[in-house]
Amino acid sequence: MINTLLWVLHLPGLHAKKSPKWAGTNKCSRHSFNALILSMDETIQEMSLNDLDDVMEIEKLSFVSPWTKRFFEETLISPISSSLVMKSGSWAIGYIILYSVADEVHILNIAIHPGYREKGCASSLIQYVLNYFKGKGVHEFFLEVREGNLSAISLYQKFGFEKIGKRKKYYTETNEDALVMCLSVH
Repeated sequence: MINTLLWVLHLPGLHAKKSPKWAGTNKCSRHSFNALILSMDETIQEMSLNDLDDVMEIEKLSFVSPWTKRFFEETLISPISSSLVMKSGSWAIGYIILYSVADEVHILNIAIHPGYREKGCASSLIQYVLNYFKGKGVHEFFLEVREGNLSAISLYQKFGFEKIGKRKKYYTETNEDALVMCLSVH
């Protein structure tokens, strides 16, 4: 069972009953993320090309209209993109993709393998991203979510995201509207 209690996501300066173990620093084009070890087998780390087979499986299991492998490859080389995976051992069980420009982050995609949902994995990924980018001076986080995806909306609201708008028929494959959500931190 994956251990994703929020106390394991503490970054330097935060207090916890236990301290996380930190692995080496991974380099990406814009940001440098520390790989966070959640337990003996679970980590959050920068996504690599080697993770894409697992990521594509999760993507196809999670979305009606999944991203292509090529799109994931392009995000890995984009200077404004950050891509993280949550792993159990060597297998990716979830991921989050985002763009960051100046003091804004836009969460583009987040998904957890169905076998690991409802165990706090998405919360762990979001908390890690929020902590990291707040420390880098980011003041606003944005995302779009299907209007009917109530569990995702609830998750985002738990972190303080608020609905700020709607994009009509944003999801063309189902004609669903997207809610635009924002978290402002100052």
